[in-house]
Amino acid sequence: MRGRHLTVSLAIGLALGATTISIPSASASPQSELSGKMQQARQLEAQIQANSERADVLDEQYLQAQSAVEDAQRQIADAEAGIASARAQEARLRDQLGGRAALLYIGAGNGDPLGIDATNVQELGSRAKYGEAAAETDNKMIDRLGILDEQLNIQEKQLEGQKAEAQKREDAAASARKAVEQASAQMQDLLDSTRSDIRALANRIEQDRLRAQAVAERARIQAEEAAQRAAQTTSGGGSSSSADVGVDPGSIPAPSSGAAAAVEYAREQLGKPYQYAGAGPDSFDCSGLTMMAWAQGGVSMSHGSQSQYLSFPHVPISDLQPGDLVFFGSSGPSNHHVGIYVGGGTMIEAPHTGAVVRYSSIYRPDLVSLGARP
Repeated sequence: MRGRHLTVSLAIGLALGATTISIPSASASPQSELSGKMQQARQLEAQIQANSERADVLDEQYLQAQSAVEDAQRQIADAEAGIASARAQEARLRDQLGGRAALLYIGAGNGDPLGIDATNVQELGSRAKYGEAAAETDNKMIDRLGILDEQLNIQEKQLEGQKAEAQKREDAAASARKAVEQASAQMQDLLDSTRSDIRALANRIEQDRLRAQAVAERARIQAEEAAQRAAQTTSGGGSSSSADVGVDPGSIPAPSSGAAAAVEYAREQLGKPYQYAGAGPDSFDCSGLTMMAWAQGGVSMSHGSQSQYLSFPHVPISDLQPGDLVFFGSSGPSNHHVGIYVGGGTMIEAPHTGAVVRYSSIYRPDLVSLGARP
């Protein structure tokens, strides 16, 4: 009962511990959800650690109980050996006693059937008295062996009881250890899920930040362009062409020789027509241009914007450097367009049928918040 009580109490304690973990509400902001999830993860880690310490205690209890079972088994074996020896001695004495009685009976009047000189035992009165004395001695020995046998039987029963109690403790410790392991496994699964939620929330917050940053930068550039158009109108100049959606940002140093070679190749293709599935030398589609540009930089990549997004490390828009790839669409893995960044919020792209390779602003509504760095 004590072992069962330990297991039940432990299970209840673990269950109560698990219910103390708070779950953020669905209406909470990403930041408050993240804070709640991180608190939940800390609580789970603390409970898993506590369970590990409980398991160590239960391991020790199990080993002690197992040792008690082994000791009881050894003592029971010794007692059983003593009982067997006592019973064997008793059997031998009874055989000897029976033999003496038979000889006295058969040899009455036939000299000395026991081979003993009757003159040496005259103080006993007769052979019959001698035989009775010998039998009495043997009977006392048998009585003593019987008492020993009974004592050993009692000891054996006591040891069996000790063994059973130790076995119960061993079973209880093993059962409680199993309960701890199961609870820890469940908590570990919840912790893994919580950590996954934390990563998703952190990514969501970062995506929101990057989107807000992109919107702000786009607004700034649009304001500058509006100011430039107003200045051109005031000075009598014409408005810019609809195809002139970006300007050369000038020579911005690339972070590596490979990136510099890719940017330089892209510049050399300016004005060449867009062609679906084109990869040069006279016409390009969007990913064909980036593929051939980076081929000059010593990097091989697939002809496809989605594959290019998935093939290289990602960088936030705020950390873009010349040569990085920028993507457009509902998400990175499902993007539909790619360009090569040249600095100053500008890329070179092969945009669509009827257009040519050109400079363009990267700040569009469908800009993906992460670029790729070959």
